[in-house]
Amino acid sequence: MAQTATTQLEQPDAGTRARSAPDRLTETRQPFDLSSAMRLEVERLDVAQNVHDMQEQGYTILRDVAPPEFTDRLRATCLRLAEETEGRAKGRSAALLLGRDPIFEDVVLRPKIQALVEIMCGKGALLSQLICSVRPLGAAKLPLHADQNWLPAPFPVHNQLLTLCWACDEFTEAGGCTKVIPATHRLRRHPNEEEVATEPGAIPTECPAGSVVVWDGSIWHGNYPRAIPGERVVLHITFSRLALRPVEDYSHLDEGWLEDKPWPLRVMLGREDFLGSTTIARGHADYTHLVRTFNWAKT
Repeated sequence: MAQTATTQLEQPDAGTRARSAPDRLTETRQPFDLSSAMRLEVERLDVAQNVHDMQEQGYTILRDVAPPEFTDRLRATCLRLAEETEGRAKGRSAALLLGRDPIFEDVVLRPKIQALVEIMCGKGALLSQLICSVRPLGAAKLPLHADQNWLPAPFPVHNQLLTLCWACDEFTEAGGCTKVIPATHRLRRHPNEEEVATEPGAIPTECPAGSVVVWDGSIWHGNYPRAIPGERVVLHITFSRLALRPVEDYSHLDEGWLEDKPWPLRVMLGREDFLGSTTIARGHADYTHLVRTFNWAKT
């Protein structure tokens, strides 16, 4: 039986949530200035070193997040759902995973994950992406980048995005694990073309299956090509701050409404960038808009 994912973080009951309202505005808490309650939680979960690693190196590796049998079940679930994807990504990717199997609720509610999410993205952080990838022998490397790719540089002092990769198989360089360049989060910018080509100081995040590799939105990272037989199954989990979330939701305005409308209307409704374009059938976002999104973000 998998452990039940519970957390001691602030969780008011439904009645309290319904009637509570902030009675005063608080001051901005600076990065890694943890509240007394969070310091106790970090101590209880034994993740103080992980928090230190995030502050100093921009990445960390969480251990003992769940028992081995949970990771085995997670891997099998990812492989099963990847077969439901259509087209070229069939068997290689599965997206929009929350709600498709109860195991993913358990994943995102794991106490160590929840603690790091709040520390790195603040209270009220949003689940941005939950997608699995299956990399076979010969899979190409992923070029160096920072995940806050839709933010212009210099990146904010407050981290905006947190990525967690649950390794369902052992992470090794030959197996195509994630690579990072430690401490590049302090540069608060995207890598340039020369840095992408040479990857100075890149190291592999080698760790056993069941580990969760975590990095902030500013750290430069990519992955290695897979040079050994078999498959590397990873669950990618991304959280973001609640900032800049639209006040109004216009998703009810469908393609029929937009037909013959001026193109700028499509742009302001987010229909011409890659954010929010993931579908179950496709298994990932609409990457035809990826470069455009990143370029727009840098203007």
